[in-house]
Amino acid sequence: MKWKDAGDALWQPLQACFDLTLAERRFLLGLLLLFCLGLGARWLHQRTDRSEPYLPPKEQPAP
Repeated sequence: MKWKDAGDALWQPLQACFDLTLAERRFLLGLLLLFCLGLGARWLHQRTDRSEPYLPPKEQPAP
């Protein structure tokens, strides 16, 4: 068995996994865009969030 034959035997199933229809490519692109939008929104929210350290409430004396 030659290296080229082995490469072809590995390449064909791998290429078949990425052989998508136009609708499937658009769906995956939409998912990727939503994911990137979520990451951007998270980054923006965490960038503008100015949280302060938690101070527990003072204990009230028993009546």
